[in-house]
Amino acid sequence: MFICKAHWLGQLFNHPFVAVTASAHGPVLHLKDEQHALGWHELLAPPQLEQGRLFRQLVLDCHDGQLVCAWLPAARAGALAQQLALGWFEFHGARVLPLAERCLALLEMGYLRYSRWQQLKLWLEDEPVQWHAFTLPEGLSDRVYAAFELVATLQQANDDWREQCTEEYCQQALREHKTLFDTLEAHPLTVAQRLACVTDEDHNLVLAGAGCGKTSVMAARTAFLLASGQADAHEVLLLAFGNEAAAEMRQRLPDNARDVQVSTFHALGLNIITQATGRAPALSELAGNEQHKQRMFARWLEQLAGDESYGVRLLAWLRQHRFQTVPTPDFARLAREWAPLVAALKLYGAPEQLTPEQAEQLALVRPLLARYQQYLCEHNEIDFDDMIEQAAELVYSGRFVVPWRHVLVDEFQDISEHRAGLLLALRKAAPGLALFCVGDDWQAIYRFTGADVSVTTGFADFFGASAVTALDTTFRFNNVIEKVASRFVTRNPQQLPKTLSTLTRSEGPCVHVLPVTSDNTMDTVARLLGQIAAQRPEASVYVLSRFRFSLPDDDLLAGWRKRFAGLTLNAQTLHGAKGKEADCVIMLGLARGHYGFPPEKKQASLLDALLPAKEDFPHAEERRLFYVGLTRAREQVFLLADSQLPSPFVKELLEGGYSGVSRWRS
Repeated sequence: MFICKAHWLGQLFNHPFVAVTASAHGPVLHLKDEQHALGWHELLAPPQLEQGRLFRQLVLDCHDGQLVCAWLPAARAGALAQQLALGWFEFHGARVLPLAERCLALLEMGYLRYSRWQQLKLWLEDEPVQWHAFTLPEGLSDRVYAAFELVATLQQANDDWREQCTEEYCQQALREHKTLFDTLEAHPLTVAQRLACVTDEDHNLVLAGAGCGKTSVMAARTAFLLASGQADAHEVLLLAFGNEAAAEMRQRLPDNARDVQVSTFHALGLNIITQATGRAPALSELAGNEQHKQRMFARWLEQLAGDESYGVRLLAWLRQHRFQTVPTPDFARLAREWAPLVAALKLYGAPEQLTPEQAEQLALVRPLLARYQQYLCEHNEIDFDDMIEQAAELVYSGRFVVPWRHVLVDEFQDISEHRAGLLLALRKAAPGLALFCVGDDWQAIYRFTGADVSVTTGFADFFGASAVTALDTTFRFNNVIEKVASRFVTRNPQQLPKTLSTLTRSEGPCVHVLPVTSDNTMDTVARLLGQIAAQRPEASVYVLSRFRFSLPDDDLLAGWRKRFAGLTLNAQTLHGAKGKEADCVIMLGLARGHYGFPPEKKQASLLDALLPAKEDFPHAEERRLFYVGLTRAREQVFLLADSQLPSPFVKELLEGGYSGVSRWRS
């Protein structure tokens, strides 16, 4: 043991300490008649040596106060303080070293996600000493020295430091996997696409504008996870909303990702229930066959109408709201109209506030829902909504063990709150799982199916800490269409902001408004097709409309295809055309009225009341649907507007100072 005796002068001034010894367990204070041993754990800080004129004094900060050992000769006091400091740090090093190793292991996992950052801070909260306040002594081993430095750095780290860490990780990943991003697709990925692929927050939202290559990002993200060793193929799940989208996604995956699971939400629900319960659920035939379901609804409505009370109320409602005066209702038509009401009522329940008209209709729909639920119960079957709900419950209960570390979701803007709830269940059941969601709130157009755009616009509110990346280059349309469409859709301030650049440019107007009447609409379309064929004989053309009845019938379409044989010509509703593109778009049905664009309604329908809350901005979803129509075109858009009662959307383009929009005279 190293001992340092106090000078004899100290006794003349009644100083109680005569010597200090450095032991393996802490300093030992020698008094005149006794010794007092201090353990390292009793010291709040390393012993400090303070300088006097002739002598030094050793200051010990203890839990019970401060002790001062004075009258120490300078030479011996310096060596004592150094040995005591080394002992104190080595004692605490036994605790700090495993803490630092845990922190380092977490940091080496890659992107410093918010959840990992919170875990770091939680671990560091339990560390009683603020190590950045002390200077490390000589003599510590390299491992212990590095451990103290790491913990000291982390104790001072803030959100800016975390952001710097994530930026450094992304830049390193981009450098290491440059070849992958250069060669994975036919063309090298853009800077924004690459950044989206390597960003790895707990919850990631990639805002992919129309034509910005979202499928490329889904495939590249998958390839990056595998190439970087962050996941094996069986630990990655890709989700789509339909079988066609899932099949396309599967085809776009690189060869080394062929074992990655690609699924629809419905197939995922089926998989979870089957694995958790040991048997596949009985999915009702009514769930997969809408026509069969409507026939059953029509039969049940007819049976319900046989009850005098219900039948009288139904006929009274039809006379008042459908102007139907015949004794026998059109049950088939009623079943088509009410099937979405039954689905929404089953999924969301009845709202608290309804107008008298809505309440009257709801009272007629409730018995139909009861028949449907009774049918499912009697046949021991479930439908798709039941499947998603049951799957989420099984995940929450722990009966399904989540095997994935990364879940990627396509077309996220079309998600419903219930499907998002299943994702949230997966995330909470597997804290290390990361969500990667690609979508475009500007193209959220399926509220009538239960989709809730607020899950996208309020992504972080729903899921928690998130990173949002916007893809900024569209490969589809030119700068003029982009400028018109982007300005139009962002009139709604609730849409998430993003700026798109284009690969192709045009100098003149590319959105053209043509006045038409109901009598000459199809003739005008034929003339346009002739002009397009004359300029570009092999161009592709989409004829689009808000409602199907505004489109040309099959015979007329077949005649045009024969007449303009070089053109690739298709006709579709705007909802059906989402995800498609053509050189030119001709949009029909641009009138004002009940079946105009946007459709005008005197009051909110019952379906509006049952579905997720509408946005405050007028015609928010219809505005997005119009945006979808504009952005199907690569080169030119032709808007055939009613000459007497044009669509308010067309009037806005003409009167709102939109550059790039031209008015054609009839």
